[in-house]
Amino acid sequence: MLQLSIILQSYQRAVYAAKYLRPPGFFKRAAMRETPRKKTGPFENPVKRFVRIREKARLYSFLPPPRKIPVAKPVSRTLLQPVTGVPKVDPLVLERRLDFLLSDKAKLQQLAAKIRPGITPYQAELFVWERQMTDLRKIYRAQYLQKLYQVTEDERHRQFNIYVNQQRDKKMRRQKFLQSLLEERKRKALLVHRLNIEKKINQSVEFKRLSQRKIANIYWLTKLQVHTFFNIRFSLFRDVSVPDISKSLGNEVEDAKSIKHKIVTGDGYFRRLLEESFSILHEDSERYERRDEFKGMTPAEKADITYQKFSDEEKLQLVDQKIEIIKQAINAESQVKKDANQLLVQILDNLEAAKLAFLERRKVNMAKSLSHK
Repeated sequence: MLQLSIILQSYQRAVYAAKYLRPPGFFKRAAMRETPRKKTGPFENPVKRFVRIREKARLYSFLPPPRKIPVAKPVSRTLLQPVTGVPKVDPLVLERRLDFLLSDKAKLQQLAAKIRPGITPYQAELFVWERQMTDLRKIYRAQYLQKLYQVTEDERHRQFNIYVNQQRDKKMRRQKFLQSLLEERKRKALLVHRLNIEKKINQSVEFKRLSQRKIANIYWLTKLQVHTFFNIRFSLFRDVSVPDISKSLGNEVEDAKSIKHKIVTGDGYFRRLLEESFSILHEDSERYERRDEFKGMTPAEKADITYQKFSDEEKLQLVDQKIEIIKQAINAESQVKKDANQLLVQILDNLEAAKLAFLERRKVNMAKSLSHK
């Protein structure tokens, strides 16, 4: 910040000093255009020099900094790399050749060198000695590389074992964490399931209590009907028999005298009408809560989503089980009452019709496939 303020002050001084400078004339501009360096140097005007330098600094200040080109970091390999270019020579051969070169036999080889035309005995021995020194350097280099290769391989094997152990430990820790997470989710799912079961049990208990309360109300109404005083003199207030009215309307009503089972106090037909009148209340609605994920969907779409994983045989088996359950419910209700529940009969008819339609459609598809073949 301090440097910026100094630059601004210098720029203001340069502008103030340049105010007293005359603009260069025609010839001056021509000379500056042709040879500008002749007008600048150790003996130039200090005010002009100051203005020129500050103007140059101002122009340079507008230049952006050099762009930083992103350079990728070098790849740091985790494992030590193997040594390349190792000579594939038997160490025993290298050892024998080294023993020969370091013994007195090398001198005899130099002395036994052939003298070719154009060379002196000294040069012949020198050529043999140079070849021996080259072989010596190659042997030392080969032995060094072979030893380095052996040490490097041992170190790489040790690093690889460490890496394998680390990966195994990491995998075990990951599996342990996933197992703990799975156990926690199982615990939460069991807790939710338990809460749902307790909720349904409490709901069933509450429904039982309400049902008992309704039955008590029915009995109270029956007793009230029996013990109510009717004035016989007025025909509007005389006692009216509900079974007789139902018989006169053409409905089938069982005579109370022909009933074989035990008859409780009160009129059975009237009590049944009262029981059926309670079916539209809130506590007689669906006993289980609906799933929000099926909200706004038709029954056919719900069935497609629910049973899309079932095969045809499993669907038929499920329909047969439902038909058997409904038949058992109808038989059990028929033993207690003379007439069965019409809703169950209607559901049974729909299931049997759906099963028959499915079997016929499958038979038609099989016939079409055979005809195409």
